[in-house]
Amino acid sequence: MKEITKTLLPLLLLVLVTATSCGKDEPDGTSGKMQWKAPTDLVQVLEGVYQVPLSGGSFTFICENCEPKVESLYERGPHVSYEIPGPSHYIEGVWSSVQCKKKKVTITFSPTTEDEPRVFDIGFTAGDMAYYMHFLQRNRLY
Repeated sequence: MKEITKTLLPLLLLVLVTATSCGKDEPDGTSGKMQWKAPTDLVQVLEGVYQVPLSGGSFTFICENCEPKVESLYERGPHVSYEIPGPSHYIEGVWSSVQCKKKKVTITFSPTTEDEPRVFDIGFTAGDMAYYMHFLQRNRLY
């Protein structure tokens, strides 16, 4: 039950934040919702929620309506739980890194053989807009 709560709480917060965002036809840098094109080789569970393969890898997302910066990177996993604040164009954690170059965002995950899942929450900002992505790296799909 504790594991379900740890996984579902960030997911519910993500859905709440995404559902309460402003309109999508607003100019760059104003209140609105970031529009993302996700890589096709990454399993998307819900909007903004992804399953990372155990082998890790690099995945490039495209923000179609602005140039984001990384606001924060939060990693949870075996014996580690911490947050690295931004904003920045590059943030590196223990098991991941996030790099923003114009509209391209490359997120790299290290491989794992652990039974305990790794959870990554990454926040992005651009002007008044904010967006959060949630990644889960574990032995089975959501």
